[in-house]
Formats: sequence, C-alpha cells, structure tokens
Amino acid sequence: MPDTPDSPGSREPEHQPPAPGAPSLSPAEKPSAAPARNCVELRVHGVSGGQAEELLDVEPAMRVGGDRLAGFFRWRREPDTQSVPGVRREIFAWGNLTSGSASRAFWLLLLPFMLLNVAYWMRPGRMDREQTGLRRGASIAYGAGVRLLALSLTVLITLAAAGVGMDLVGWQCAGMGQECVQARPWLAFLASASSPLSVPGWGLLIGAVLPAAVVLVLWRLSRRTAADYEVVTGPVPPEYTEDAPLSHPDFWRNSEIMARLRSAHIAMAVGTVAALLLLPAFLHDLSVRGGAASTGPAAWWFGAALTAVLATAAAASTASVLVPGRDPRWNARADRFCRILRDTMLFVVVVVAVYTVWPRPGWVAQGRLPGSGTLLNTLFAVQGALVLMLLLAALVLFAVDRPHERTAMRGLAGPATAALGTLLGGGFSAALVYQGALWLSGCGSVNAPEADCLALSPPTAYSWLQLAFAFEAVIVLGVMAVLALRLRGAVRAQLPEVTSLYSRSVRDRRTWDIARARAVGQLTEVLPKVLAALLLPVIPLVGLALYSILTGNLVAGPVDAPALMAGELHGVAQGALDALVGVGSIIGGAGLVALAWIGRSAYRDRPTRQAVGAVWDVGTFWPRVAHPLAPPSYAERAVPQLTARVARMAREGTDVVLSGHSQGSVLAAATVWQLPRDCRGRISLITHGSPLDRLYARYFPAYFGPVAFGDLSGRVSAWRNLWRVTDAIAGPVRRGGSGADGADEGRDRSEESVAQAEPLPDPRSYDAPPGEARRPEILGHSYYTSDPAYAQALSEVLPPEPREAVEPAGPTEPGPAGRSLPPRPYPRSN
Repeated sequence: MPDTPDSPGSREPEHQPPAPGAPSLSPAEKPSAAPARNCVELRVHGVSGGQAEELLDVEPAMRVGGDRLAGFFRWRREPDTQSVPGVRREIFAWGNLTSGSASRAFWLLLLPFMLLNVAYWMRPGRMDREQTGLRRGASIAYGAGVRLLALSLTVLITLAAAGVGMDLVGWQCAGMGQECVQARPWLAFLASASSPLSVPGWGLLIGAVLPAAVVLVLWRLSRRTAADYEVVTGPVPPEYTEDAPLSHPDFWRNSEIMARLRSAHIAMAVGTVAALLLLPAFLHDLSVRGGAASTGPAAWWFGAALTAVLATAAAASTASVLVPGRDPRWNARADRFCRILRDTMLFVVVVVAVYTVWPRPGWVAQGRLPGSGTLLNTLFAVQGALVLMLLLAALVLFAVDRPHERTAMRGLAGPATAALGTLLGGGFSAALVYQGALWLSGCGSVNAPEADCLALSPPTAYSWLQLAFAFEAVIVLGVMAVLALRLRGAVRAQLPEVTSLYSRSVRDRRTWDIARARAVGQLTEVLPKVLAALLLPVIPLVGLALYSILTGNLVAGPVDAPALMAGELHGVAQGALDALVGVGSIIGGAGLVALAWIGRSAYRDRPTRQAVGAVWDVGTFWPRVAHPLAPPSYAERAVPQLTARVARMAREGTDVVLSGHSQGSVLAAATVWQLPRDCRGRISLITHGSPLDRLYARYFPAYFGPVAFGDLSGRVSAWRNLWRVTDAIAGPVRRGGSGADGADEGRDRSEESVAQAEPLPDPRSYDAPPGEARRPEILGHSYYTSDPAYAQALSEVLPPEPREAVEPAGPTEPGPAGRSLPPRPYPRSN
C-alpha cells in the first residue's frame, strides 16, 4: 500500500493566492479574516511515509501548475500550509519504526514468523469474555494451535542450522575422514585422522556453533527491539467495551507476554541443540553398554538421566506458551517459570556438551546424524496435526461465533495464513540444508551423487518440501496467468461505466486507462482465492504427516520422494521427479538469497530501505503474542505516542482532527479507542485510502467490523471517510449499532456507511483543466489530501464556530486532576 507524501514539488496546493491581475478577495474571503480556531489537523501518514518537512509542506517553494516532470513554482506563504484557514497542521511521522534502520531490513528473513503471528489475530470468533462451552473450547484450541505452530517454527529453523553444522559438517563429512579432507581441505581439523578433534563428540560440538549462533542472534534481536519499543502508558485508562477489543487498556502493553514467550522459544531452541548433541552419544552408550568399548558402567545411566531432564524441560517449555495472558499475576509467575526453564536448558546443554565429548573408544560417525531424522519427522507430523486442529477450530468459531457476514474465506483466512507461514518456513529450511549439502559435496544432485564427490545425505523429509515448493512455483505462474485474464475481462466490464461517467468514446485511450485503473482497484477481492490456490501443496503434506502419525512411521520417516516413486516411475518420469525436487531446492535457496540481497541493498540505499520497511507495515501492526522472534510491532509504540499527544491537546482545550491515510487510518482508529473518556467532544476523525473495512474487517473480524466501527463512531465528534474506486486498498466503512449482544445477523442488515459513502471521482476530470496542457493523472491510492473533497471533509468535522473562553453553563465531564472539560457545543454529526 504505497503512500506518497504531499511534497511541494508533487501536488497542487489546496489554497492558492490570487494570480496577478485577478480580482481581490472580499474581507470575508481572505484567510486572515477567518476566525481564530484552537484546532489541530494531526495527519498520520501511511506506509513508507516521507520526511516530516515533505509531509508538512514547509518547503519555501511550491508548485502551482504542471506536474512532477515540468511545473510552475512560486514562494509559499503561511496560509498555503493550512488545509482550512486558521487550522494548524501537525504530522506524526512513524516511518522509521519500520524502515528507518538498516538492520530492520533483515527482518525479511523472518517472514514465516510474522505470518504465524498475524494468523493469531485472524481468528473468526468474537473476543468477549463470556465464552462458554463449544465457543470457549474452539477459541482456546485456535490460540493454542497458532502458538504451538510458532514454537515448532523456532525448532525448525534450529534443526535447519543444525542440519548443516552438526549433521553435514560435524558428523557426515567428518566421518568420511581423508575423503572429506580431499574434497574440503578447510575441514582437515575435523576429518584428518591425526587431528585430536576428529572424534565424533568434538565434531558435533564444533558443528553446534552454527545453530547456537542462530539462536543467539534471534535472542539478541528480540531483546533489543523490546527495549527500543518500550513506552510509558498514561495515568488515565481508556473506556473499555467488548465491542471494541482494541480499547482494552493493556492491548498495546505486551512486554510481559512477549518476555515469557521469548524465554520459552529460546529454551526450546537450546534444547533442540542439546538433543542433537546428546542422542548420538547416548545411543552409542546403549549399544555398547557392558562391552569392551563401554566408557564405564554408569555412562548410559548418566545419558538416560540427561535425556529425562531434557525431555521434561522441553515439555514444560511447550506447555508454558499455552498459559493465558490476561491475568497480570499469571503473567509474572509464568515469566519467572520460563526464565528458570531457559536457564535450566542453558545449564543442561553445557552438561550435555561435556557428556558428548567424553572419550569413547571405538565410536565412529557413520551415515546420517542419529536422532536428527526422528526429530524432524516428528516435528513435521506435529505441524500437520496442528494445521488440521486450526482448521477445525476456525470452522467451529465461524459457525457458532461469527462476528459479521463479510469475514474472508468463511473464517479460514487465519489457518490459511498459518499454513502458508509453516510451508515457507519448511521450504526455506529444506533449501538451506539441501543447498548446503550440494555445496559441501560438490555433486550435481543429492539424489544421484557422482563418483568424485562426497555422498552427503540430508534428511529425506526435506525432499517432500522441495517438491511442494516446485509445485508452488507452478501454481504461482498459473495464478498470474489467471489474474491477467481476469483483469482483461474486468477492464472491458468497466468500459460502459467509464463512458457513462465522463461521456467520452470507448475508442479513446484515456477511457481504457481509466477502466484499467478501476479494474485494478477491484483485484483485492480475489485475494482469498489466490491464498487458497497457494495452499494446494499443503494438502498432501498434511496428509503425509497424518499418515506418519497413524502408522507410527516417525523414526524412519517418510521415504524420499524420488525413491518412493522409483518402483512406479522409470526413465523420463523418474528424472522429471528428481528435477522437480532440485528445482524446488533452487527456488527455496534463491528466495533466501533474494531476501539477503534485498537486505544488503537496503543497508546502502535509503529508498530501498523504505520500500522494504513498507512490506512490514501491515504484518507488523499486531503485537507479538504468538511468535516473540517475529519482526516488532510498530503500533506498540506509535499508538501510545499518538494517544498521549492527542489526550494532552484535548485536555488543554484544543480540538483535534485525526487524519489518517492508508495504514495511518488504522493507527488513528486504534488511537481513538485508547483515548480516555474525558477527551470526548474534542476529537474528530478523517480516514482516506483506508483499509479499515476492506481488509481489516474481513481478515481480522474479531477486532474490526461493523460493531467495532459503530463503537468508534460514538467516540468521535464526527467521522468522514474518503475513498476511490481506483484504490485497491480502500473502500467504504460500514458501521453497525453498538451493544453487548454482539454479532447477530440482524446487525449486518442495519449497517450504514460512514460519510462519505460515495467514492471520489478519479481522475477528477477527463480533459486538461484550464491553464494546463496535460490531463489529470489517475491517483489511485495516493494524494488524497490534495483533493478538494479533503478540505471539504475537514471543514465539516470542525466545530461550526470558535470556542469562547467562558465558564460552561451546563454539566461538565470530569477531567484529570480535578479539571473539567466543557460539554460538546455542537451536535455529533457523522
């Protein structure tokens, strides 16, 4: 959702001084004669906002004609920086929260984590506290399923790093001895028979450096962003209603829950490394206990005790992510408990490292790393079961607890997003291990090693993910082709409407351009079908996982995809299957390389950094309550900052018009919900290019929708919403009645649109305006504030006359510290 700032070199100002020779204005028409207003227009920009100077229009030169390529400029005067005379303008610039630092660009690598966190907030049920019976069970199952899937992704990325460092390098390559030294001389310190580190225990410990480094980086990033985004909440809480969950006083205070989840995830990641260190040594001790090669009579007992401690700590860490986060006392206790678990895991991994490197005569590394395949296969089976559990919970919630009728994908958007994030995480992990195996081995294919390369063998379960990625690429190409055909038909369908609106011929190229813009503006409606198509490869993977659970085939795991078909397919078909697995590996690896390249480019180039940050502005709006290692939520800092500023101005007697564009309109709405009751009567709202209804109400129905918008409308003095048909993000905002009985079907029938219900014309005229040689451009999602309708909407939400500094005669509303605010001097008009 690109947002273009209103820079002086890119737009026509709302108020221009008279041209030379033009008749003078009457005193009543002059800006200086306008009554003094104690009012602020506070603009909140959308994604990828520009610099504050650009957004405020304070540059000395402004364009009065032409366009961005060739225009006419003059000196700016103070009235030119006001949308309405006498109303000063402020800008809340929050773009640096997502795109200001170069290091934030590398959050792109955590895209699967972000999708899981977003899926938590996409539940199709309401959020009232009176849930009982089936509703309560389905809601608990949904939240637990997402959090467990998020925990599994942390284990998955740890297994991928360990698959390269511990399995391929520390175990398989080191176990090949001189063959590994010849192929990779830099590994001689591990594989050479003369090296003291060539024993399996030391090889595993050195290989564990890679997954340990990944865990430390994620831990550091999460702790640093938590400190950077910390804010102080106001002394007066907002007025909470169940119709508006975002009005809860603690909604944006997520530090305690995130700290607890972070400790649990770090404990599981460290426990995964400890398990991969422990299992090979313990299995060896079990196989030789009592024999001549035994390390001692108590060795396998000590290994069994470590295994029991590790399994207990892992089970406790898994259970800790399921603790509800509503009660502060429970949060504090759970936080302490998770910290103890994390520190216990850190201590256990040190003990396991000592146990692993203890001398074992006759212990050699052969084949794949023992235990790694079982862990990976079990993890994939659990993920498949969790996806199915999410699907069933969402179906139940939509059937018995739907918030409104326009919920996307009949309530399945949340499970679909979670499944897509899990698929991406698995595909990236498989690509990392497969590409690592190809690089280390020097082979052209893992499935068909050549005579002069190392025969390294990654886990077979990864081959199924690579095959799914290859099919995903085919689906993406098919979706693009279908969208192109659909767009072509939509353009032709828009032609009669365009010719009727502008009374122009269908043969004019301008008519086709407008029709195309209107057709593109409607493409958002096909997003659910696109998401459903992208999830087609997930279906066989979930079936494979359930089959593994039902048959108990988790130790050996699913057979390698090409090997499974070897008895049925021969010749060209077998080669095609091998090629698809290779293509899937290349696609996954290319995706990781592309993300890393984008991050590197963003470090050097600020516009690229802003573009990368814009990708996250939608997904990182929500607090991290499912995956604590996901990119940080900018709204956790932006909303409290906006709330504090607006509340102070309102209490000082200033009328505030919150003007939000695109994602800024979501921040503005969240700010209104967080304002105390004593600010009512001084806050108005303008949303333009807003995704509140078209996207947020459909995909986050538990938090946005007609009921929530009805509550929002009651908290502001007036609300205007501006949108265009050519805008693929925005649309009309439909509100319903407010009440505790919630989302019955009758409520949808009584909905009404927030003014303005009709779209703004785009372009404003078919031909060039007087004094110009070019036709107005089609604006789409940008430049709402330069439209004359914006100044009109702003004048409509302002008080009809300036407030006088007199003591109110009527009753007053209590303010902070014994102060009183005057009652609303005009009727609420929405």
